[in-house]
Amino acid sequence: MYTNISNNPMLLQTFKLILQQQYIGSQTELSQALSLKGYEKISQAKISRMLKRVGAVRTRNTKNEMVYHLPDETISPQTKQTVNSMVLDVKHNGMQIILKTILGGASVISRIIDTMGEAHGILGCIADDNTILVIPANINKIEEITHSLIEHLEVHQ
Repeated sequence: MYTNISNNPMLLQTFKLILQQQYIGSQTELSQALSLKGYEKISQAKISRMLKRVGAVRTRNTKNEMVYHLPDETISPQTKQTVNSMVLDVKHNGMQIILKTILGGASVISRIIDTMGEAHGILGCIADDNTILVIPANINKIEEITHSLIEHLEVHQ
């Protein structure tokens, strides 16, 4: 099959579907999965370009395995039990609020916090794999904002 990325939207679509539906941990596994879909002999360089083009990143899954995923597939969990099981700790120092999450959980929780916004006293937040820095709109109300976060996320401390 012809494998030029820009001239083959079906290849890119198949590539994305594989990343969404399977736990893929290496470019070799991606090559094998593409081969099973009829796209044989895709070079490592081409796979690398496709990963970059779709914005795929490697993160740890719930089994602590490094796997590729698409940024768009990170969505807010639908049940509060899932959310509150991801948040391990919420603390503040009088100026900033820090949330600790399970590994890989910070990006999901930070999206939820971002939707809370200034109505809940939050200017914004920054997340890495398991830590979220929340910047309050008013440090004089940090206790209220921290409590609001705990309540909204239904965190059991």
